[in-house]
Amino acid sequence: MMQLPESFFQTAENIYQNDPYWLGENPEAITKAFADSSDYQQKGGQLWADCIASVNENGNEEFSRLAGFYDPNIKIDGESVAYFGFWETSDNTENNAQLFQRFETWAKEQGAQTIYGPINFNTYGMNRIRLSAEGDEAETKPFIGEPYNPEYYAKLLDCLGFDIRYRYFTRINNNPAQLAKAVAPMLEQGKNALAGEFEFHRFTGDIWREKLSELYPITDKMFRNNFAYSPISEEQFKAACGEPFAKKLCPNSSVLVTDRHGGIAGYFLVFPDFSPLIRQGITTAEEANFEQHFDLLPEPRMALAKTGAVHPDYRKVGLFTLMSMQLTTWGAPYYQRMAASLVREDNPSLKYASNGEQERVYALYFKKIDSEKLNTTEGEV
Repeated sequence: MMQLPESFFQTAENIYQNDPYWLGENPEAITKAFADSSDYQQKGGQLWADCIASVNENGNEEFSRLAGFYDPNIKIDGESVAYFGFWETSDNTENNAQLFQRFETWAKEQGAQTIYGPINFNTYGMNRIRLSAEGDEAETKPFIGEPYNPEYYAKLLDCLGFDIRYRYFTRINNNPAQLAKAVAPMLEQGKNALAGEFEFHRFTGDIWREKLSELYPITDKMFRNNFAYSPISEEQFKAACGEPFAKKLCPNSSVLVTDRHGGIAGYFLVFPDFSPLIRQGITTAEEANFEQHFDLLPEPRMALAKTGAVHPDYRKVGLFTLMSMQLTTWGAPYYQRMAASLVREDNPSLKYASNGEQERVYALYFKKIDSEKLNTTEGEV
């Protein structure tokens, strides 16, 4: 039976106790996700977790925690893989060397040949670490869903023998009104060239709820070729992306494109950055709601363009760029900042995001498992 110890959550509290920008975590939700009755384990996924505490030379306790995930159905580059996630730690190389050795031994026992992370369960969950963020302290505060961690995390992974598999970027534009004015003629020209084959709609929370059953298979088809993508059940999709998305979705700037038959050709979801209200204690990441909280957001408000995709049948007609332009023109009256969020380094859409004045960089890491160095699984909970 998987049961997370209290120290698992206390570790994160200790790491960020002096950080006013950390958005916190939800122990109840995490505990539920690790329960034996969770969809992940019911469908064959295996879980592991461990914590280590030590006392440094100054007499202060240092904590590290780690979780492991293995789904026998997931392969990357033809290999069985395991993910590490929920990693939080003091700047202690020895603790992490012990912790990761235990995880790697467990992963090897499951059949994994390579490990990737950080990935919490799968890529629908939180993943990657943040490497850098441009701007002053106030401008680098994390937004909802953004990886956030102390700077030394990258150094620790380097010391543990991990390499970067992919880098990801968030680019923030601080003058959406100016950008909208610049792209408006190109947007109009591009839509005219489509000759009425597609229609652009504002994507509201109500429409998202209405089309949820239709969105599930289409979303899977849109994202299934993404790196490390793990399919989830319709039940899991509705739990993770149903009401949690619908209530936060910006109805003014999110975009839905339909084809001439009314089918979903593409969509781009935009969410307000509710993190200022979370830090003030007005709401939480789970409870944030556009209708209740948007008007409470202080300026400059930031729009997060986080999830955009085009149906495979329509990927050669330029819909992604047009949706990017459309959300810019629709969103400019409501936001003073816009972020193209967490775009992979080789994604062509990163070109449109090049207009951002500020950049944040993230990374997903990997490591081949060295079986000769693995000899213990102590500490499994």
